[in-house]
Amino acid sequence: MKKDEGFIEYNTVLFLFFISVIIAGTVLYSSSAFSYQNADTRDFDNKKTADLLLDEIIEKIQPLKFYQYDDRHNPLIISLTAEYEKYNLKITDVSSGYHLDFLSDADLADTGITRLLFLDNTASAFLLWRNANGLSSSKEEWKVFVKQEAWEHIVCYGWVHKNNTSSFAFRTIAQDFGTTDTDKLFPLVNDFPVMNVNMVNPQILRPLIMRSSFSVERAGDKANTLITRLQGGSLTRSEIRSILNIPITHPLMAYMGSKTSFWEISFVMPSALEVKAVIAAIPEKNAAVQEIEKYVLIHRSFL
Repeated sequence: MKKDEGFIEYNTVLFLFFISVIIAGTVLYSSSAFSYQNADTRDFDNKKTADLLLDEIIEKIQPLKFYQYDDRHNPLIISLTAEYEKYNLKITDVSSGYHLDFLSDADLADTGITRLLFLDNTASAFLLWRNANGLSSSKEEWKVFVKQEAWEHIVCYGWVHKNNTSSFAFRTIAQDFGTTDTDKLFPLVNDFPVMNVNMVNPQILRPLIMRSSFSVERAGDKANTLITRLQGGSLTRSEIRSILNIPITHPLMAYMGSKTSFWEISFVMPSALEVKAVIAAIPEKNAAVQEIEKYVLIHRSFL
């Protein structure tokens, strides 16, 4: 793994962990960076054309960084899906929810969170398995521990928040890179909020707001108000803070944002070749929370 004295360089083309998307730097894959396993000329041409189309879509999605919030009604996303309708383009949030490896020790000890997520209402079985097996490469590995009704709230992509230094993911990263300095671990570790509240079922936010250690006054009322507001429309991060009546530096705000950090792009070529890709929102270093420098491709596959 390449380590830089200031931060992890963007051109480091190595995954630290694959599907869990803790990246050793920002993985910049262009169409020319991929090799095609099948030597058949037609297959090669189809894949090359698909990669060029993917590059084009990623370029056109860059202005998304200027929006204060992301949601399913974003005009840029709607415009892109209409423009590429013949390819059945879909752009989906894949990072808003609970990433089990990224949850802090306090998160996994909180009864509100564990009752929401885990089959036995505790994280005990999951922790035993995780400590024996390490970081997961797919959320499918967690299926035996998670309630069926909570499955849609589980994600396997995300950044590690710098406040969650007690998380299993952070400890693993720190050990791998030989430092606990969050600045040197950028962009793997940053201050991007854990989830975009506009992209989740608002009810899953209740355990966070109600958590006693967060000391939110009249937490039940605040949770009800935020959930009701989200059911009526999307919110900016400042509106979230205002509804909860907490300072922007409150630890709860590390969980609740209005921008999506990882998107899945999928489309189907005329040849029936299906493409799935994931892009990451790279935070602007030393800038305001949720300031995005650019979106970069970190993974793509042909199906």
